Amino acid sequence: MSVEQYNKLAYVYDYLVQGVDFEEWIEYIEKIILNKGANVKNIADIACGTGNTIIPFASRGYKTAGVDLSLQMLTRAREKTKNKGLSINFYQQDMTELNLPEFYDLITCFHDGVNYLINLNDLKKFFLRVYYHLSKNGMFIFDLNTVSWLSKTSNDTSYLDEPDLTIIWDTSYNHGNNTWHINMLGFLKEENHYIKFKESHMERAYSNLEIKTALNESGLQLLNVFDAFTFSSPELNSIRHFYIAVKK
Repeated sequence: MSVEQYNKLAYVYDYLVQGVDFEEWIEYIEKIILNKGANVKNIADIACGTGNTIIPFASRGYKTAGVDLSLQMLTRAREKTKNKGLSINFYQQDMTELNLPEFYDLITCFHDGVNYLINLNDLKKFFLRVYYHLSKNGMFIFDLNTVSWLSKTSNDTSYLDEPDLTIIWDTSYNHGNNTWHINMLGFLKEENHYIKFKESHMERAYSNLEIKTALNESGLQLLNVFDAFTFSSPELNSIRHFYIAVKK
């Protein structure tokens, strides 16, 4: 993932994901914590973006930290955190070079964050850094867009047209290396003029075997893979999987 990604999109990201119930996401994670009998007091959320998946944890009284590569995304996260009267430590870091000042009972990475690791070696480097930063018996929970869903995405051009924002994007899937590409062109109104921005994003689809192998090599034990927001095994046509691992 390059530092340019999300630089302009940071200003409209919350608008684009306004239909996502992030409180429901965190409630689901708390059910997993309860189900595993884990003692979680502090949490680090990697690829935290504008804070949507770490602010609800802070609101529930956990000691929290958020990590993201994009300074613009973190700026929005800090603003939102301050407005809510909360305290979260934010760090601008590459997830493959994670270097935080403490250890955590739970580390999370949501909303396709792991899919952005295109290189298998980078995936393993990230898992190793997670292992290092977990406390004894600490948990690692993350989600992934699935191979089946990404590979079936169409190559169509789509658009969003609102009074203050227009975004046009096209997507494609490379079956040779299991990567999904999205090219985006946007126009964002600021006062009496529009700002034009272009961004390109790429995600890689990993198989369950690739993830399990990478976790094992890092010292993390895979406990479960669930169909998103359930405690059921993944379906063949699942869109998103949740992985639960623990530090051995």
